[in-house]
Amino acid sequence: MTVFLLTLAVLALGITGMSIALIIRKNGKFPDSSIGRNKNMKDRGIRCPNQEERNLLKKEKNEHCSDCRQT
Repeated sequence: MTVFLLTLAVLALGITGMSIALIIRKNGKFPDSSIGRNKNMKDRGIRCPNQEERNLLKKEKNEHCSDCRQT
């Protein structure tokens, strides 16, 4: 029972801390974790997996490497 109460207290403290940080923050928003809209990811050249897959499928239809089957 003691472990459960201790775990519950630590969890409550963590949630409270995150809530206070969100309220105090200037714009009051969660950081954008979506790859497609994250500026830092774009700066590093990392794109959304869906966008990457679409680009690869376009290349597959138009370009063929020596290992690919041509249809």
